[in-house]
Amino acid sequence: MTSKNSKKKAGIKEVPKKKMIKKLRKEIIKNANIDPLYRDCTFNNFDENVLSKENLKPYKKIKNYGKHIDAAIKKPQSLYILSEYPGIGKTHLAVSILKYAAQKIAEREYEENEVVRYGINRRTTTWTPVYFINVSEGLQDIKNDYSENGIEFKQSEIFNRVKNAQLVVLDDIFNEIRYTPFIMETIFYWVDYRLKNNLATIFTSNHNFEIFLKEESSPIDNERLKTVARNTASRVAKMVKNYKVAFKSSAETDYRQK
Repeated sequence: MTSKNSKKKAGIKEVPKKKMIKKLRKEIIKNANIDPLYRDCTFNNFDENVLSKENLKPYKKIKNYGKHIDAAIKKPQSLYILSEYPGIGKTHLAVSILKYAAQKIAEREYEENEVVRYGINRRTTTWTPVYFINVSEGLQDIKNDYSENGIEFKQSEIFNRVKNAQLVVLDDIFNEIRYTPFIMETIFYWVDYRLKNNLATIFTSNHNFEIFLKEESSPIDNERLKTVARNTASRVAKMVKNYKVAFKSSAETDYRQK
């Protein structure tokens, strides 16, 4: 690699740190597959004033997790954001954390790679250190790739980005009404892989994963799929230990309607 002195002689200057980190962060977020509805979501524009007193505690725990997301990724420590009813802000908060992670990863990229400090980003558009997916929509996109383009689902870009990103948001997991083999086995594969490879994951859901752990509470009739769901839920439980954060919710707490 060319030395710093050689670069100076050649007239190559370091890009200001703040400018380069901002550029990297922007690229990371651009590649993260965040739905247009949530692209502007941050903790700064989350209106915590709409939360009830009892929901401030889980909110603060989630926000604290986000502020220390670099430690959560390193450990790893995953997070499960739960509310029985929609509209309380689970996805908004998950995306806010994803953006914190993008900032930390951009800072690390700048510090650890000399070429980046000189304005050279060798990463491509396939670089997705953080990734967002609505589980139902993402699985449908993978299925469409298979049926329309003949792409095996394990070769799908979406499938592999969810599998390999340093931090993934699995939005609305277990909200699927149709518990088909494709749905349950793909979710199991992702969760199992990420657990085994120490990759942090943020789950949002209207369903407590614990219902799949017991025979009497599982909503699945098929015995084989019931086992797949139980194995998935047990792995999620291990990943989010002490970080299953539940909001109290009702039809009246759908803040999107206000």
